[in-house]
Amino acid sequence: MIYDYIIIGSGFGGSVAGLRLAEKGYKVLILEQGKRFNPGDFPKTNWNIPKYLWMPSLRCYGFQKLSFYSTASILSGTGVGGGSLVYANTLYIPPDEFFNNASWQRFGDWKNILEPFYDKASFMLGRKKYSKLNTEDKLLEEVSIDMNAHDTFETVHVGVNLEKPEQESDPYFGGIGPLRKGCIECGGCMVGCRENAKNTLDRNYLWFAEKMGAEIIPETKAAKISYTDKL
Repeated sequence: MIYDYIIIGSGFGGSVAGLRLAEKGYKVLILEQGKRFNPGDFPKTNWNIPKYLWMPSLRCYGFQKLSFYSTASILSGTGVGGGSLVYANTLYIPPDEFFNNASWQRFGDWKNILEPFYDKASFMLGRKKYSKLNTEDKLLEEVSIDMNAHDTFETVHVGVNLEKPEQESDPYFGGIGPLRKGCIECGGCMVGCRENAKNTLDRNYLWFAEKMGAEIIPETKAAKISYTDKL
């Protein structure tokens, strides 16, 4: 099989690239070393090591990968959807102070340059403000008051379906996206959403990439990249 583009990894970078290339009519292949997970495949607890951690040497084929180096420890995701399977689905847009920093300003008005891309990503990932104050939020608010920084306290924007749990629908793409259920606020975002409420990449970017002809091959690790001009 001949492809125009082969993408290694189906996380945030790979999924977005896959969809945008497929939209332009290219033949796209996405390779992912991890499995394809359905909501019911996720463990109920991160103590279920074989289903939670990605450590093939120990026969653990979950989705949370831990990488340890001398100067850094990295948590990443392995599976169709990459890190979106295991991240806390909080979606921040930098405040004005960030873009007003001199290191940004010398390259132009990056707030306005990036704004349409933030808007597109917010739409694709269903970014929505979580308005409730639960116990942990109230504790954080108390800390912000103690630090004289209450003006910086606010609830976060999340990529999760906050509609009623009992309703199954496509709340994002006018009926052409996958059916979803609402969040039950179980707090299991980083263990893998068993409720089909979290907006992981297989529910948006990768979903539409496949609809447009992109091929995803899971459980396939790219070991070598070589080039030849002979077809």
